[in-house]
Amino acid sequence: MNRRLLLPLLLLTVALLAGVQAQRTDRAAATYTPSNAMSGARVVTPLFSVRRVPEFLQAPTADRNLTTSLNGVVTDLPEGTCFEVAEHGRRLYSMNADNAMAPASTQKLLTAMAALLHLGPSTVFTTRVVAEVPVVDGVVDGDVWLVGGGDPLLMTSGYASRFDDPEPYTELAALVTALVDAGVREIAGGIVGDESRYDAIRYLGTWPDRFKPGWSIQSGPLSALSVNDGFELWDPVNTASSLSVPARDPAANAAGLLDDLLEAEGVVVRRRPDSGRAPLHPGMVTLASITSQPVSLLVRQMVVESDNTTAELLVKEMGRTPAERGTTVAGLAVMLDTLERAGHRIGEVVPWDGSGLDPDNRLTCSVLVDVMEDDLHGSLLVDSLPLAGESGTMKKRFVGTAGEGRVRAKTGTLRGVTSLAGVVDTPAGRRLAFAVISNGELPFEIRDLHEGVVLALLSYPAGPGVEALGPLPVVG
Repeated sequence: MNRRLLLPLLLLTVALLAGVQAQRTDRAAATYTPSNAMSGARVVTPLFSVRRVPEFLQAPTADRNLTTSLNGVVTDLPEGTCFEVAEHGRRLYSMNADNAMAPASTQKLLTAMAALLHLGPSTVFTTRVVAEVPVVDGVVDGDVWLVGGGDPLLMTSGYASRFDDPEPYTELAALVTALVDAGVREIAGGIVGDESRYDAIRYLGTWPDRFKPGWSIQSGPLSALSVNDGFELWDPVNTASSLSVPARDPAANAAGLLDDLLEAEGVVVRRRPDSGRAPLHPGMVTLASITSQPVSLLVRQMVVESDNTTAELLVKEMGRTPAERGTTVAGLAVMLDTLERAGHRIGEVVPWDGSGLDPDNRLTCSVLVDVMEDDLHGSLLVDSLPLAGESGTMKKRFVGTAGEGRVRAKTGTLRGVTSLAGVVDTPAGRRLAFAVISNGELPFEIRDLHEGVVLALLSYPAGPGVEALGPLPVVG
């Protein structure tokens, strides 16, 4: 049994057993008159009364009203749609929720949760500059290696400043400052970029051709040493990956950017930048290092911006071991194992990537709702989602409706796929997790149809208020 259901079931059992007693208590309270012989106050509602968990008295009516409301809007959804709503592990409404569907970018929610669980929210990735010899009189006698640690947000300030919703990133120039502070004035060799932490597969073979170089790319070239998402040229205003030029050798490109920044600070670098693997002997000297933002913030950036590059690099990091380089295949296996051990329903989940670009990914509405209510990191994931009308991919969603400022969600769009998964914070102070995915020949207004379903959740709980169902007043 899923452990998130244990507490609701326990409380429900107590409520049912106490229901009869509550009714008797209510009848007695209606005719109760304090005795003159009694002094002081008396608590009318017994300790073990359903009135002490008034949400359970409210739930039947509220659930029926929600079902009626949703039945009136889900009929407009196209065939090939799944939908689920839950509160604290309790399903409030379900339609084809266990059917395997192509999720598009809502796939990133599984990647995010697996990364939080497997890597840990506070984990950081380290980018290092190493050499075979120490600095002597300001000179490094030989090459230095820029060793990538898998940081997906290693950037220059010019690249990072273009984004509308700036998220914390790792400034490459901080390495320059650290090297200068370490006394480096000259490098007799060159800077060599080392991306050996992961494999060198830049774009997944299963992705449609349109997502690969020469077409409308949706990701930078995947590398453990990726600066500016691995792009060597990019538009100064428009952040679309399709307008950027991917580096053929991301590690050499990163080395070249560090070379330029060092020379701008007066450091002499004698040879041209290149790529290659740093020597493995134990005498290597670390000249400088910088750490990434923690995984919690990498996840936030990924879901707010729907960053495909970050998603794929996190998958490779999950697949890395001390003995093996990180790969997508290994990372996806770790993702499934991690989610299953956390109690999530992965029976119909078939991942081919971490970003959702692969049209053959399959998951269910149920598992999306599950991960948002994860016992350990569900609230962290939900708080990372962009807010309707305000940020990221939700900035233009629900604008001018009751959902603006109340819906946090991850969007998803591919050919024949539209999805939305997140939470609704109702005016009554309740938080409902939801997921809706449509596959197939979709109508032009599919996004509006999805939003209509989500807006119907805002009325929950429509029924007697908990204040009318709570413990009876103290008598006396």
